[in-house]
Amino acid sequence: MDTKALFTLSYGLFVIGAAQDGKINGMVANTLMQATSSPLRVTLTLAKGGLTHDIILATGQFSASVLCKGADFGLFKHFGFQSGRDCEKFGDKIAYPWALDAQGLPYLTEMACARFSCQVAQSADLGTHTWFLADVLDAESLQNLPPVTYADYHREIKPKPEAPAPQKPGLRRWRCKICGYIYEGESLPEDFVCPICKHGAADFEEIL
Repeated sequence: MDTKALFTLSYGLFVIGAAQDGKINGMVANTLMQATSSPLRVTLTLAKGGLTHDIILATGQFSASVLCKGADFGLFKHFGFQSGRDCEKFGDKIAYPWALDAQGLPYLTEMACARFSCQVAQSADLGTHTWFLADVLDAESLQNLPPVTYADYHREIKPKPEAPAPQKPGLRRWRCKICGYIYEGESLPEDFVCPICKHGAADFEEIL
């Protein structure tokens, strides 16, 4: 199966924010979409185990910053390639201006063309992920810039992979198509998860 075909689907890219007991967190996602217009509802699907996922499951609320053209790779590294369990995603020292909405949820005030505040109405366990159906409590346009897409990320934002170094005799190499991490071994385990961007084995390609 050619999983690169998935990159042609017209996903947007978002920073999903959540807050609980003073902990403010966020992550990059490409799975937010409108479900209905009356009432105004959206859906969001997140992989289990992430801190943002767990906070949303506990509180039933999340924000979404719609990333726009001009968002740089550093933003994706900050919000997508590290866990909020190990660092502060939102704080005084981060390079990306942000604010809190009326629900106390974080959103980006730059590099985002719009923001949404959402209240979960239903959720479903999808095995590796949780699906959330949410009411939109508030929405605001922030900048008159076009949204960036998942295809834009792969074509224009993600650094081009460098030529791989010579591999050790008897070992094979696989590269993550999302962040470029290289795994070396006799085989790539089916349950392998990239230590950088947390994508699974399906998003790796063998380097020949």
